[in-house]
Amino acid sequence: MPQRASARKRARDIDRAQTCTLLDAGYGEGQLDPTEYQARTTQAMKAKTLGELGSLVADLQVPEHLVEAARESSPAPRRRVPGGAVAAVAVAVVAIFGTVVYTNRGDAAAPETAVVADRAPAPAPVAPGEPAPIVIEPLDPRSPEGIRDFLRQYEQKFGDLRVDDVIFYPTYVFFARMLPDQPYRAQDWSFRGGFSPSRAPESRSLDTVTVDLAALDVDRLAEVIATGPGRVGMPAAEVEHIFVRPDSGEGGEGLVSVLFEDQEKRTGMVDTRMDGTIIDVSPAQGR
Repeated sequence: MPQRASARKRARDIDRAQTCTLLDAGYGEGQLDPTEYQARTTQAMKAKTLGELGSLVADLQVPEHLVEAARESSPAPRRRVPGGAVAAVAVAVVAIFGTVVYTNRGDAAAPETAVVADRAPAPAPVAPGEPAPIVIEPLDPRSPEGIRDFLRQYEQKFGDLRVDDVIFYPTYVFFARMLPDQPYRAQDWSFRGGFSPSRAPESRSLDTVTVDLAALDVDRLAEVIATGPGRVGMPAAEVEHIFVRPDSGEGGEGLVSVLFEDQEKRTGMVDTRMDGTIIDVSPAQGR
């Protein structure tokens, strides 16, 4: 497929999700700093074309397993579900990977440098007769408990549950919302047990549609998380991320996309309404 034609094609939700997987890999390998990672992730989730997505990963060294997954994948038959299906969502952004592979492989291979992780400090000894300290593990933001905790703290901080869009990742939550009394400006935030602005405020369209997270049925979402691996044909898969945003279609209802990934880096997605009604299933694709 010609690169120019591919770049003009409209991006799908699964294309955006795969681009975020590349950005996750780049961040995990130290290719992107936190600010770059969060900025590119936000742009990826709002990208309209494959060309826009490709530009976000063109300077990254792509892990070989992701390159091979893109080469080997091909569109699979859609599996429709009751309740009215939305537009097809396939997994491989072959045009994006092709551009990235060409860019990275065209340069001289740089020698790899082994990185030795710093050894974690040994825990402080507990004095005789004193109880051992209680260690509280942070909640997984993708779990029902983690989502409820986020919603509780979000409402306490902002006074409502309105958001432009929000993504629940394994270790943090990333979202954007309007600045108070400034509908033309938006602030990106990250949540890791507490809230931190991710970067300086940006311009925001006055007609931006928001989502009311108060309408999110967490119990029904928990059912989707539990049954999703079977629906997409990957029984051992886990949730990679959960993306909540306004539906671009008519009606303006919120849309929830749950992306599943297994150890072989295959991915599949289940799309639902805020009340948990499943509207589309994208079966497993990849290696």
